[in-house]
Amino acid sequence: MHPLHRLLAIALLLPGLAHANDLMRIYELATANDTTIQAARHARDAAVEAKPQARAALLPQLSSGYNYGYAKTTGSFEQGGTTFPIDNKGNDETLTVTVNQAIVNVASWRRLQQAGEQVALAQATYRSAEQALLLRVAEAYFGLLGASDNLRSAQAEKAAVERQLEQAKKRFEVGLSAITDVQEAQARYDLTVAQEIQAQQQLDSAILALGQITGTPVPPLAPLAQDIPLPSPDPADANRWVGDALDGNLDLLIASLNRNIAERGIQVARAGHLPTVGVQGAYRDSTSESGSFPQETESSSVTLGVTLPLFAGGATQSAVRQSIATRDQRTAELEGARRQVERSTRDAYQGVVTGAARVRAFKQAVVSSTTALEASETGLEVGTRTAVDVLNAQQQLYAARRNYDQSRYDYLLSVLRLKAAAGSLAPSDLAELDRLLVGS
Repeated sequence: MHPLHRLLAIALLLPGLAHANDLMRIYELATANDTTIQAARHARDAAVEAKPQARAALLPQLSSGYNYGYAKTTGSFEQGGTTFPIDNKGNDETLTVTVNQAIVNVASWRRLQQAGEQVALAQATYRSAEQALLLRVAEAYFGLLGASDNLRSAQAEKAAVERQLEQAKKRFEVGLSAITDVQEAQARYDLTVAQEIQAQQQLDSAILALGQITGTPVPPLAPLAQDIPLPSPDPADANRWVGDALDGNLDLLIASLNRNIAERGIQVARAGHLPTVGVQGAYRDSTSESGSFPQETESSSVTLGVTLPLFAGGATQSAVRQSIATRDQRTAELEGARRQVERSTRDAYQGVVTGAARVRAFKQAVVSSTTALEASETGLEVGTRTAVDVLNAQQQLYAARRNYDQSRYDYLLSVLRLKAAAGSLAPSDLAELDRLLVGS
């Protein structure tokens, strides 16, 4: 185990030391360093350039050209019986400036409208990545706290079973118990050793997972308070949450924008059948010294042109069919996304409701298991219970404590997932959870 990871594990096991950082600080580190959100940010910045590029096709296109040449002509010609030599040389220079302006170009206008949808898609995709980052930070944070709880519980359970093993050996030595009690305690002890090794590996993995998001060494984390509020979803109506999700869920918005872009694609393809109208202005300045007589010319022109596509080998019709098929694909994906959002929202709502109930139930289970263990220990002393009964009661108690600890994290994550399903998850939601951390 890396020394840094071991130090963090120790800090997490000592609540008095675990207050140097909190959930929002981890989120700020992730916002600055997480490679997934960085990639999403760059993808958005690249995608928004689609609109100015599409607009450029409708704006004046200015170009210029310059040609320079050197020419030399030698020879002779005969006139009246006399031969005259020819020796001409000189420079040829031409400067051309051309301006093209589209007047009617339906395809370019359709591409500009499509680019507007593409920019909206880029923004929605980035917002979805931001929400996903909020969830990933919370999951990694509470995953690390949960792994720490499991290791602490495994160590405590091993110590408790070890004490039972020592007592079983002593009772066997004085003839108060059978060898089977020692064997049973030894088996339970060996099991707790294996559980501790597994819990340590899970903690190491959780540390790496959080470090991957933050891009920095993981600092000591503030633990969650033992008792947390368990409010019901507001509003307490699954149908209203579904309605909000159908209006605000980002995955559904992305699917809708993809469908709109595909619809624009059909319009762009069909515009390939339409004529285009444009005007061209040209200026030409030419100087030639290579002839017998130097020449200098200057001209300008304005041309109105109309282009009517007649036949392109079937490419335009094929592009239309392709665009229609793509639109139908995006329509099916949109319907699939709508169904998925409704199902996941209802699942998230039930996760919050049942999560709160599970927290209460496991909390009561801890109380009951504690009482059962005390009764078993008392019974062992007076002879009404066996060592196996005590071991079973201990195992039940530590399992109840682990379940209680994990149920608190599951409940809080269910709250975040429900808000994400509705499209309303924001950093302020993490800030609310931050107030539940000890030492925040």
